Amino acid sequence: MGSRTLDRYIGLDFLMTFVMAMVFVTFATSIGAVFKVMDLIARGMPWAPVVRLFLYSMPTSIVMAIPLGCLVSCLLIYGRLSDDGEVMAMQTLGLGLGTIIRSTLLVVGGLVVLSLYINHEVEPRAHLARRTEQARMRSVSPLDMIEEGRFFRIIPELTMYIGHRDEDLIRDVRIYDSREAGLIREIHAHHGRVYETAEGQNLSMDLIDVRINPFSKDVPKTVYVKEWALEIEELGKQGHYQPDEEDAASTELWTTLRNLRSVYAELDARDLALKRSFILFEINRRSAMAFSSLALVLIGIPLGVHSHRKSTGMGVALSLVIFLAFYMSTLLTQSLVTVPAAQPHLLIWLPVSLFAALGLRLIRRKD
Repeated sequence: MGSRTLDRYIGLDFLMTFVMAMVFVTFATSIGAVFKVMDLIARGMPWAPVVRLFLYSMPTSIVMAIPLGCLVSCLLIYGRLSDDGEVMAMQTLGLGLGTIIRSTLLVVGGLVVLSLYINHEVEPRAHLARRTEQARMRSVSPLDMIEEGRFFRIIPELTMYIGHRDEDLIRDVRIYDSREAGLIREIHAHHGRVYETAEGQNLSMDLIDVRINPFSKDVPKTVYVKEWALEIEELGKQGHYQPDEEDAASTELWTTLRNLRSVYAELDARDLALKRSFILFEINRRSAMAFSSLALVLIGIPLGVHSHRKSTGMGVALSLVIFLAFYMSTLLTQSLVTVPAAQPHLLIWLPVSLFAALGLRLIRRKD
């Protein structure tokens, strides 16, 4: 069998294994959505919007399933080739490991391109469609719209930042209120409580240790108060959902980034830098997740060759351990998104670069 024939055989074997792994991983990551769908149907919801809700959740599962499916496939395929002595036989015939894995890398390159399209265009629009559908079905309450650790527009005239939320308790609250014509009021609170009123229609906030600047048109100066109540009416009305960065395609995010000062004219310089950090991180996170397939494959191939285990279960278990380590490292960089000086949009590439460099080093050692 020639080197090109072997190359195509390994590539085809990898692709077939990847398809099966994708089905399994996508189903596993969609179990939560399946149970939610069953619960909604059991509560008497019409089946058509419930099915749409499930389909809209699939791209989010696929974003995670592609890199994990690549890793599982690598460990299984190259573990089997190593167990059967085929890798050693090919190397004995003068084929380097780079030649043996060439077709696999070509397939993964195609998957990276597909992931880039899904991550940047398909998944954000599906996320928006899912959240809008949930709002129409009244399965999104006003409390669900409170996002922790990022700026969001709960309505067009109100931009909020909640540093930390624990159930109904909130801390480090910053609100830009432009509901009154010709006035942008900055409201900063140390902590407070958020809850629903009017049978889930309104969102109310009781804020403690509050600074308001300016207090009003008649009192155009900073005022400090011990308590301040804020209520947003009809937020829970059917069909209402205010999109955020996760719902925008990356082309739209770049447009927002170029016009950030005009889009978020109410934010001060510090909070504008924070908003810029969120948008840059979101764009780079999507690209990094796409290229994670290549990084995980590069580290999965030498580990698969080295494993000498015929057990499929062990290959899947090892894949989960490696992917968990990779995912935890990305979460660690995500925790720095509120520190723009740390350049989190660049740090998100660190796990991808480290795993890829380690994989290339192991491949050279095996060659």
